[in-house]
Amino acid sequence: MKLLLAAALLLATASASAQTDVLELLRQDIKTQKVALLTASLPLTEKEADAFWPIYRDYDNELSKLGDRRFAVIKEVFAKYKTMDNETAERLVKESLSIAEDRTGLLKKYHKKVSKALGAVTAARFLQVESQMLTLLDAQIVDQVPLVKTKPAAEEKK
Repeated sequence: MKLLLAAALLLATASASAQTDVLELLRQDIKTQKVALLTASLPLTEKEADAFWPIYRDYDNELSKLGDRRFAVIKEVFAKYKTMDNETAERLVKESLSIAEDRTGLLKKYHKKVSKALGAVTAARFLQVESQMLTLLDAQIVDQVPLVKTKPAAEEKK
């Protein structure tokens, strides 16, 4: 959790161009921190851990691919937020919504796998903890992504 807070502070003080570099550098550290938090929050027997962690690694690999897509959107927003055109805005919004849908689908898929391997209660706790961590990360990222600049109404009429 301390790493997540440090990441937020670094992002808050970084320039817009440097923020994407900071995000990239923090991704690996955040993955490590997530595993530690999940380990502490999801007590498993040795047998349960042997069943859970391979499933989690598969989940995390798929989540990383979604993270790559999201990172590409964020980098483009940083690069173009002051001069965003309608076509780019529409494309980035569609991709962002697609990523969100795919992430929900991924959570459903792996909840089902964990439930099958370890039972519904453990799967529910996994989903709760993972969702909480994702929400915290989302809040920190969203707080740092600049809002797209819009033209004042008087300029658009010209």
